[in-house]
Amino acid sequence: MLLKTRYSCWVVIQTILCVFAAVNVNGVFAADTVTDAVDWPAMLAHYDLRWNRLPQTWKEAPFLGNGEQGTMMYQIDAKTLRWDVGNSAAHDHRPFEQDDFTEKNAPVLNRGRHFIGHLRVIFPEALVASDSRLKLWDAEAVGTIHSANGVARWTTMVHATEPVMRLELSTEGGLDGARFSYVPEQATNPRAIRAKTPREPANPPPVINKFADGVQVAVHNLQAGGQTAVAWLTVKSGHQQTLWLSVKHSYPESDASAQAVSSVRTAAAANSTEWTTRHRDWWHRYYRQSFVATGDRFWDAFYWIQQYKLASATRDKGWIIDNQGPWLQPTAWNAIWWNLNAQLSHSGFATANRREMGSALSHRLYLCRDNLTKNVAAAYQSDSYALGRNTSGWDLLGHAGQPGTGRPPMDASIGRECGNLLWALHNVDLEYRYWQDTSLRDRVLYPLLVRAINYYRHFLTEEADGYLHLPETYSPEYRRAADCTYDLDLLRWGNARLLSLAVEMGKTETGEPLIATWREIQAKLVPTHVNETGRMIGRDVALTGRHRHFSHLLAIYPLCTLTPETAADRELIETSLNHWHSFGGAMAGYSLTGGACLSAILGDGDRALDFLNGLKSFLHTNTFYSEAGGLPVIETPLHGATTIQEMVLQSWGGRLRVFPAVPQKWSDVQFHKLRCEGAYLVSARREQGTTKWTHVSAEVGGSVEVQPQLVDAQWTGSEGVQVKVLEPGVYQVDLPKAGYVLFWPQGQQQPEAIVTSVPRHGMEHRFGLVDTNGTRDSKEE
Repeated sequence: MLLKTRYSCWVVIQTILCVFAAVNVNGVFAADTVTDAVDWPAMLAHYDLRWNRLPQTWKEAPFLGNGEQGTMMYQIDAKTLRWDVGNSAAHDHRPFEQDDFTEKNAPVLNRGRHFIGHLRVIFPEALVASDSRLKLWDAEAVGTIHSANGVARWTTMVHATEPVMRLELSTEGGLDGARFSYVPEQATNPRAIRAKTPREPANPPPVINKFADGVQVAVHNLQAGGQTAVAWLTVKSGHQQTLWLSVKHSYPESDASAQAVSSVRTAAAANSTEWTTRHRDWWHRYYRQSFVATGDRFWDAFYWIQQYKLASATRDKGWIIDNQGPWLQPTAWNAIWWNLNAQLSHSGFATANRREMGSALSHRLYLCRDNLTKNVAAAYQSDSYALGRNTSGWDLLGHAGQPGTGRPPMDASIGRECGNLLWALHNVDLEYRYWQDTSLRDRVLYPLLVRAINYYRHFLTEEADGYLHLPETYSPEYRRAADCTYDLDLLRWGNARLLSLAVEMGKTETGEPLIATWREIQAKLVPTHVNETGRMIGRDVALTGRHRHFSHLLAIYPLCTLTPETAADRELIETSLNHWHSFGGAMAGYSLTGGACLSAILGDGDRALDFLNGLKSFLHTNTFYSEAGGLPVIETPLHGATTIQEMVLQSWGGRLRVFPAVPQKWSDVQFHKLRCEGAYLVSARREQGTTKWTHVSAEVGGSVEVQPQLVDAQWTGSEGVQVKVLEPGVYQVDLPKAGYVLFWPQGQQQPEAIVTSVPRHGMEHRFGLVDTNGTRDSKEE
């Protein structure tokens, strides 16, 4: 007999407080029956990017990467195609001590990314037609090109697990004779070029060597030490040619050349079928880590392209996604920006159950922790960590702002921007909370958080009102303010998190004397300043104009320390959101994703979708994004995918909220193995606006509240599961390790929990370049 609950009287349930477990008639506990029946190759093929004409810029180009190396392909003249050569590791390394802080963003000028080179194919005839495709499932790009008298076919792959890209080209007729050639570029800093501020002395020109086996290498020996090297080998057979290329960077050693040459030789000698299979197998496993389908043709295509982009841009304990990823283009932002960009780029990994796509941030912060000390003034280096607005991805060195007086560079904003490390540590905390990895907590999160909070402790001052106040700091992209909301939100979150972690780790005031200080800060920290328009920028500083950043709203999202669980807090959130977006103007793409996430927290799915739809006009045809007249920045589209996750599943305050902000237009939604805090994995299906089933499993085990959008539910579960009703539609679930529970509507038979795609709606959409502007009519499926 399956034990169930049906209730019509809440008072009765509160009185009984029944605890239910699910067993079948023989007393054997039911098995986990969730079945992944997604046709993954067909599903992802539906969202492949396609081109029926050649891309002309990086904004239109197919892109490939393996978390460090990357390439884009586009046409540069009537007869020539270009494949960029990029590497996220390739930085300059000019000494921190020599930074000239009369220059804006000196860390970027001295230790930012540098150009490397590119591949070209020059064809004998002008190219008149093209058809190409970026195949998501296999992470490969393929294309066919025509001239008046010839045809050429090309394929490109950046191997998933080896530092090599492979390009193949076959030619016929008038296009026969075209060949790959590598064009080395000067190892110059894109910001220095744009700002006309050359780095002296300049990096030496690359040196090209050729070995007896045909391998060639272009070596950049950098002026300040380190080396970037590109090795390649072309093998021809009739009208077919294959090129293997590897780009490596080393510092302080100068062994990148040997690494790149060895990588090319190994790849060229490998069994081609096995080599390709290893690449494809990695991607196939990666995609299956979770599944999301909203039925919205545009946003489902967009979501899966961002999952592809995420794994192309970073890898487990690899490189933090800077403003470019591995696809460096002319820019002033060839480094990591820490007042929003890196955090948003790494925001969606946790819910997507893709830990390796977020671990680069925690790993690099830990490796460079000594440099986080160097980022603060000498008086605070004994106990403090901080991050400046921007740093090299290699060393994270960059002067952090200082409350009150500021510090070099004596810029009104940069010199007082202080909260960025705490925001980054919130991302690290997501990794800990969603995977419950106590080694990450003990080794990285806790000790870094202690020193990040310590930095603020030096500047807190108790005033006559009995509150601890902060002197003037900077609210990113707006202006300075005392008691700056950006800093207070982060400080309040970080301080409270230390107190909870101390309890969790069994620490006492004897072993951790700072506990008393943290309690005092939490009790006395000045409340956030508000007025009739909602949350203010800081003391005596209201939001009075267009502000593209949600720096004054972090407590709502992503920190979730201000939530709409009381009428007063809901009103404050709504007022603040409305006022923020009341000034008109395009603002920025992340203003819209931020607005969508705030709306999702409020449970307003229709408004969240309205904000998300506003992002469409900011996206380039390949889903990349730029600002300031065309400078590429990668975080906003990635955060757009995070927004979709927030609409279908939320996890905060000890409760898992299923379909919390699904718009009416998304009547059918399916997701599978999305992850929540506490290391819970959730799968659920919605049909015609109603939850059909919700499945929750526990990797670690524990007690959690579940809100499956079912006021009257029945359930079954594995051995040891206990469920009780807390209030209509909210269930307290106690799950043992590896346990699960399945909810479905009362009065219906237990459903088969099968994961499939859902009926699609809206106009068909193709990202890439097609003559129909990417859309065509399509019937419901």
